[in-house]
Amino acid sequence: MPNTTEQRIINNTIKMIDNEGYQNISLRKLAQQLNMTTGAFYKHFKNKNELFYRTALVLSQKIVDWLPISNEQNAFAQLLAMAQNFCELFQTNPRRMDFLFFNPTVISIYHQTNTEFPFLSFARDLASQVNPGRLSDEDFFNQIWSFIQGYALLIKNQVTNYDPNLVKTTLLELKGELK
Repeated sequence: MPNTTEQRIINNTIKMIDNEGYQNISLRKLAQQLNMTTGAFYKHFKNKNELFYRTALVLSQKIVDWLPISNEQNAFAQLLAMAQNFCELFQTNPRRMDFLFFNPTVISIYHQTNTEFPFLSFARDLASQVNPGRLSDEDFFNQIWSFIQGYALLIKNQVTNYDPNLVKTTLLELKGELK
């Protein structure tokens, strides 16, 4: 659990991501907003990459906590709800989602099968529960995730609008239930 100063730094980083985008965050500007020196910042985080990593962990948990998913739903219904809410987040919090899924610091971590990110762990778990077994859990997750993330980007970029029937049909096709 981060200490109070670390939590303040992370919370301010999230505000800066939401307002300016992660690409425009400088440690100097961040420290200024918190009335601290950059030297004081380095007592809590060894560098910007560590700050981004820890911020991503917090945001990933916030997404899981925010998802209105019931354990009483079956895994497929949970996956559909997750996809819908993921697409909604790309519309309502595009900078935050860009940070979580497209910033180089976090992407390098995704290359490992990292279980520290609650949202991705949740998505992987649902995919493995839905997997009909024709592919490995990892390959099946990659197929589902590619569709959900790609579709969310199309919506974010206003190429299309969210269509729950398209999502359901595509996920059923990936499961092999529709031909």
